[in-house]
Amino acid sequence: MSKMPKLIVCLGFLILTSMAQAQSIQVSASVNKNPVMVDESFILSIVANGEVDRDAFDSSFLMKDFVVGRTSISSQTKMINFDTTRTTTWSTVLIPRNKGRFTIPAFNVDGFITKPLEVLVVPATASSSSSSRDLFITTNLDVAEAYLQQQIRYTVKLHLGKDLQRGSLSSPTLENADIRQIGKDKEYNEVVEGRRYRIIERSFAIIPQQSGTFTIEGPLFEGEVIDNSRQSFGFFNRSKAVNRVGPSQTITVLPIPSNYDQHWLPSNFVQLDDEWQGNTREFIAGEPITRTITLTAIGVVEEQLPQITSIYPDSVKTYPDQAETTTVEKDNTLIAQRKESIAIIPSQAGQLVIPQVRIPWFNTMTQKTEFAVLAEKILQILPATTQPTSGIPSSPVIQAAAESKPQTSMPTELKNQNMTMSQYWMWLTAGLLVLWLLTLVFWYKHVIALKAATKHASNSPARNSQNEQSLWKNLEKALDKNASLETQTYLALWLGHTTQDKQATLAQSLKCIDNQSLNEAVNILLASRYSKTQTEWQSTALHQILRKLRKEGSIEKYKKHNLSPLYPDT
Repeated sequence: MSKMPKLIVCLGFLILTSMAQAQSIQVSASVNKNPVMVDESFILSIVANGEVDRDAFDSSFLMKDFVVGRTSISSQTKMINFDTTRTTTWSTVLIPRNKGRFTIPAFNVDGFITKPLEVLVVPATASSSSSSRDLFITTNLDVAEAYLQQQIRYTVKLHLGKDLQRGSLSSPTLENADIRQIGKDKEYNEVVEGRRYRIIERSFAIIPQQSGTFTIEGPLFEGEVIDNSRQSFGFFNRSKAVNRVGPSQTITVLPIPSNYDQHWLPSNFVQLDDEWQGNTREFIAGEPITRTITLTAIGVVEEQLPQITSIYPDSVKTYPDQAETTTVEKDNTLIAQRKESIAIIPSQAGQLVIPQVRIPWFNTMTQKTEFAVLAEKILQILPATTQPTSGIPSSPVIQAAAESKPQTSMPTELKNQNMTMSQYWMWLTAGLLVLWLLTLVFWYKHVIALKAATKHASNSPARNSQNEQSLWKNLEKALDKNASLETQTYLALWLGHTTQDKQATLAQSLKCIDNQSLNEAVNILLASRYSKTQTEWQSTALHQILRKLRKEGSIEKYKKHNLSPLYPDT
């Protein structure tokens, strides 16, 4: 019974100790900057004096208004006159995405509540301090509206006003989208608002997989720059950690048109090619013919390419190989290819008709369905040749009278046989050499044609079979919006249609028409896009000139009728 009072006293002592310890815990929140700029990082610090769990802090609900970076945890223990003090600090990097006033709510750390904080976020240009713009990010989209699974080019520029010691740049983020970097980083210098910056430019291809209006969150940069304002010792430079986030971009993704019922392939250029292996002039029944069909599309990835459906008559046997697909990058654009090889064995001689191949695709520039076509092919199949069996000379019969009459035909037959074998190997070697040379020639032509098609697709506007009224309507829409890029594209199409040369470029059409007023107006348009001192372009003058020319029908009056040169430039 004497032990019971002691146990009660110990328990009471422990309870009082824990209560005193709990009452001594204090939790506070603070930021190292206020106000801050839109793309500038600041540090939120949560300090707890007392024994708390290191995992008690949760910053996930801050993602609504901020980009939440990494959180570092530090602990410190002090003992003074047997009085022990423990301090735990959580430091989280936050970057605001929008300007305005934001409230950092109270945090619950092991049951202890911090006070809420109000942070003022100002635009980047609101600060007059030059040091605040030592580093910033800009983002840009090539289009503000795109179709489902159409490539969007996203460009990021990192502006550095100080020497960079180390750093990393993440990719932009968009839900339900395929995002990949295209091309290599570009590095150059540029003057922005009177200050010289080192620019690091990086491009991404974004292929959305869902229609609607979305926000592309900018990339996050984390790094260190050399800070000359801090004192350094010896050969060591002091560095400063920096974090920046790129501005968000809004994109509208259009769905597949309701009247489109083909395989969905949005692109601005699609082409079909085929290649026949071997002697393309002589096809023999029973001998295999290898046909390789290549589908090329710009602005898509290989997973978007459809199967190539080719139909063959019942008189042939077909043995297809496994298809080969690839995606390459050129001029900051994705190019996808699909190759399908098939062995064709005709069973009878005569005329063999191979039907045409059609692949539907959606032209994102004209917003119409088009077809990549391989024309129908007619092959002449020769009958199979029967190779005669070579006779083997038999040994002469030895008779008793052979001694008096020698056989003189044996050496002649052996000589003829040796000559026949020698000629056979000579012709066989020559035939193999010719086949090898023909293979090299066809391969070279195929590579040149593919390069020319890719160059034409990336440099020339898409040609189509639209009528003059439809082209003029699209051109007027671009002029009304003062859209220089669309105006340049549809102006080339309309002038090519009007001058009856649909394959002509804008420069060729202007040279053919030779109208001084039109040339000057187009030069102003091009200067607004490509000159170093770019200005805002107004379409009024060009619109009036084009309306007058169309109304008077006077383009033919200015059109030159020169003969083609006898020796054209190659």
